[in-house]
Amino acid sequence: MSEQVDVFEKGQVVALEQVLDNREWRVAKQAQLEARFPKATVVAVKVNMPGAVKNSATIQQIFQAGWQLFLAELATWEIQQVQVFASRPTGPEGFVVVAGDLADVKKKAIAFEEHFYMGRLFDIDTMAAQSPDYQLSRQDLGFDPRTCLVCEENAKECAKAKRHDLAEIQAAVNKIYNEYFVIDPIIPAWDQETVKKAATFACLAEAVTTPKPGLVDPVSTGAHQDMDVYSFLDSALALEPYFGLCLDAGRHFRGSQLTSLLMAIRPSGRRAEEAMFLATGGVNTHKGTIFTLGILIAAYGYASRNQQSPSLSFVQSVVSQMGKDLLSKELPEKVQGGADRGQGGLTAGEEQYREYQLTGVRGEVAGGFAVLGRVGLKTLRESTGSRNVRLLNTLMALAKSITDSTLIKRAGSPEITAELANWVAHFDDLGGAETEAGLAYLKDLDKDFIERNLSMGGAADYLVLTAFLGRLTGLL
Repeated sequence: MSEQVDVFEKGQVVALEQVLDNREWRVAKQAQLEARFPKATVVAVKVNMPGAVKNSATIQQIFQAGWQLFLAELATWEIQQVQVFASRPTGPEGFVVVAGDLADVKKKAIAFEEHFYMGRLFDIDTMAAQSPDYQLSRQDLGFDPRTCLVCEENAKECAKAKRHDLAEIQAAVNKIYNEYFVIDPIIPAWDQETVKKAATFACLAEAVTTPKPGLVDPVSTGAHQDMDVYSFLDSALALEPYFGLCLDAGRHFRGSQLTSLLMAIRPSGRRAEEAMFLATGGVNTHKGTIFTLGILIAAYGYASRNQQSPSLSFVQSVVSQMGKDLLSKELPEKVQGGADRGQGGLTAGEEQYREYQLTGVRGEVAGGFAVLGRVGLKTLRESTGSRNVRLLNTLMALAKSITDSTLIKRAGSPEITAELANWVAHFDDLGGAETEAGLAYLKDLDKDFIERNLSMGGAADYLVLTAFLGRLTGLL
């Protein structure tokens, strides 16, 4: 049986009086915005949670995922004000003021509620002080009433008749959450600008997360004397056009053999490497990311053609098909070619394949980046605390779940992976990055990595991939 998360399990119980007081607060907030922006449309967004638990970490994930998607939908108009109150005990809420016609904005809200996978959990009200209508309902615009979460009938009629008990309704909410975030995460079909920014954000997020054993961060250069955090910032910004090219390649690909899609983005990848070296003065900051993230973006582009919101498993299957020849043809041929030349010119991954039959990053691609869902996104979703804490926990979980060719190269032997597993186990025993002891241990581990010239470059690349998907799904 697949994992199931109870959205309400760790939430705070609120009293009816608090809910009623919050309604007054919301009305006052809307009135303030109407007075300040009399010619605009005020939009109030909240999530509908049945029962006495209105907020929790998982409920905030629901809100964040829908909020960022809805804001993108409203970008058609000038956005004049945005306010978010994610931690209110009565549930996350957001307000946005747009310079758009009341009816048009309401139609956007209805479209979001109907088409976003978790849209039925949202309640979006639109108001315009100077409009003759002031506030419009779905029926005013000719749309059907909202449907019940349980039986698909008229939601208001079901509520009035009390056709479903609380347990049934909460089970329906949990089902939507688990289908979107847990069982097989769903990735909205974003536009190119959003995808480029998400990819750049992922690169920057990995760079600034601290402390990372052996890796560059704002405090330490780790075991990398030729670069610092600014090298990564320059590099990430230089790569943004490449991310857009990869998305376009996937969205416009019409062939039947997805290995051709990989071949189609490789020239762009080589130019991206040139841009990286130009930005960093010849330092390799993101070569692995150019390969892995470029493939993931192209696969996502292909999977989200025609505005489809693909599941993670579908994107991973595209990745696997793109990399089908990497293990069966490319890697053996490259290693054999290196042997014919006296083993010269082989990369660290190719050397490890020759010496230890380790398949490295090519194996990860051929396997569809298997650990992304079951380790990366899972850890990111389950971790609490700041984004820095959640990303650190995710990095360490990924580190123990992959065979890191960079770490093996630095150590000179695959035996380092057993040591790494022990380090991560101890980190977990200390409570992870959410505890002072866990953070202190990472700092000590960073010193040990520097002394031994160790670096978890492969895990860092996977953290970028996880952060990218976390951004697209609303986890970050």
